[in-house]
Amino acid sequence: MQAIQGRMKYLRNAEGFCAFFLPLVFWLDWRKSVDPVAWDLRIAATVAMSYILLQGALYWHLKLQAFTLHQPLPVWFQPLYKFFKYSNVIAIAAVLGLVASRYAAVTGEDLGWAACVMALVVAEQINYYHYRLMYDTRGAFAYLRRHGRLRVAALALDLKRSQNNSA
Repeated sequence: MQAIQGRMKYLRNAEGFCAFFLPLVFWLDWRKSVDPVAWDLRIAATVAMSYILLQGALYWHLKLQAFTLHQPLPVWFQPLYKFFKYSNVIAIAAVLGLVASRYAAVTGEDLGWAACVMALVVAEQINYYHYRLMYDTRGAFAYLRRHGRLRVAALALDLKRSQNNSA
């Protein structure tokens, strides 16, 4: 029981920390650039990244709270995360649209930064709302070997459960 709580705390704290620390690290690196930086592309991609990481931090906080208090997730969980799921797709499309509109006017370095950060955003969208992409424990690897497929994401399962409970 302590191990589960510890894991949820770790995931909550790591997601929240990364939502603020990664943009700071990126900004410090970008400031050192000799060439002009396409701040709009880089910031848009970074905001999308922080937005989805904060969703993960909130999810693990709510999950930890529900587990600790032996209560279900709050009633507003399902509509909020359904909104997040679709707003992420809109954010991804908006940033990719911005990249496409500025493609000819920016450097390869700017495109590379935007593409790498957006790849992280898409991976997190899949990891939270579809299939688990993070396999970092012995049990997770055992599941993967035993079943030969990716596990459904915890958030996706909770969204499905809360939808079934409200129906």
